[in-house]
Amino acid sequence: MDQDKTQTGSSPAATEAEQATVTVYEEFGPALLRYAGQLAASQDEARDAVQEVFLRYFVEVRYGRNIENPRAWLYHVLRNYLLDQIKAAPSRREVQTADVDSLSPQTDVNPENLLQRSQGAQELAKVLSGREFTCLTLRGEGLSYSEIAVVMDIRIGTVGATLARAQQKLRRYGGCQNNSFTGIAEALLCLVQEALTYTTS
Repeated sequence: MDQDKTQTGSSPAATEAEQATVTVYEEFGPALLRYAGQLAASQDEARDAVQEVFLRYFVEVRYGRNIENPRAWLYHVLRNYLLDQIKAAPSRREVQTADVDSLSPQTDVNPENLLQRSQGAQELAKVLSGREFTCLTLRGEGLSYSEIAVVMDIRIGTVGATLARAQQKLRRYGGCQNNSFTGIAEALLCLVQEALTYTTS
């Protein structure tokens, strides 16, 4: 009978790993997909990347690895996986203006205003570096300084310095005459200011 159970059912370790994977997927899956969408060439590629990351998480847990901070681990593996995909591609993908625009609230559906917002987002894409934008994005998803440091393989102090630098840029460019640009800059500035008030733990 024990042999039959082994053949027809999952082992306790596999069952626990599956349950743990489902739990973290339900908690972090949507946010990871949003983040992947900013790096991947398409939504299909983003979904494939997220599935790959959760498969790797399942394997790690299945074979007994203790992942103390699943969120930081998932973002770290996802980022590295997507960066490898970008390096393997014939051309490198840069930060998309739509990604910058998505960080600010979009309550206005007027086509003319949306166009102005898109133009403002293009300006911000030129202002923020890739690292600054990534820090903003991860902070917007609720990651702590220490988690962002793990994801990006940088020091906690570098995370704070990067956000502070982004804050200075947004303050400087927030005074632009373009109202739509100013609105996006102000929205991002609020995000950075909120981030800087939190603890780094």
